[in-house]
Amino acid sequence: MQTAGSIHNPAHIKMNQMSAFVFTEQFDSSKYPKETWLCQFLSVNSRSETKVYKNSTEHADVICLQENKVAIKAADQYEITWYISWSPCDECALKIIEFLEQHPNVKLNIFVSRLYYQDLESHRDGLRALSRQKRIGLKVMTKDDFQHCFDHFVGEGNGIQSWADLDGNSARYAAILKEITGADPRLAF
Repeated sequence: MQTAGSIHNPAHIKMNQMSAFVFTEQFDSSKYPKETWLCQFLSVNSRSETKVYKNSTEHADVICLQENKVAIKAADQYEITWYISWSPCDECALKIIEFLEQHPNVKLNIFVSRLYYQDLESHRDGLRALSRQKRIGLKVMTKDDFQHCFDHFVGEGNGIQSWADLDGNSARYAAILKEITGADPRLAF
């Protein structure tokens, strides 16, 4: 769902056009939306940018990586931080790893609201592969992470105060991610 006045490209909208309603529908970890939304902070040679992506013809994380390729070529250091409503699927995990192998000047921090089909072994393998990468941090979003994302990508409205059992859902997904990867997904990068 796009808000009034948003750009008509179905893959990318500007950060200031993400409504509180869309944020809550997509990021509230007690819900199971059909779309994936990704909020990105870029730090390129000490310059920062923010953008919001959603699934379209491809998954949001792959669309985001494709758009980042141009900026990376000219950058000495490139840090990406994602707040993503669903963890990457197994195919996207492989594309993310391949992207980082091709761009040794990139570090990627991934904060996930919920785990995508965590019971499927292929998706579990994708999460394990991501967690083994030295330049990838993989973490389940906490209440502070949700609020930080809301403050930077929505900025107006009630935020996350009314979300049902946010701390419990975060703890549950963090425990599942830890069981899958063996790493503590609540540790700082």
